[in-house]
Amino acid sequence: MENSRNKRGYGHGAEDAENAPESKKQKLPALASVVVEALKVDSLQRLCSSLEPLLRRIVS
Repeated sequence: MENSRNKRGYGHGAEDAENAPESKKQKLPALASVVVEALKVDSLQRLCSSLEPLLRRIVS
């Protein structure tokens, strides 16, 4: 019975999800890395917005 279930694809379940190659599974990033990335983007945007008037004066 077990063999016929596997042949029909019924035997594939949570076991295959655990054994699937990493390229097929999409790994979610950790919360800490998402927070760090958001802080980096925020600080870069603040830096650019503070430098923009200075650069406009230099270019003009």
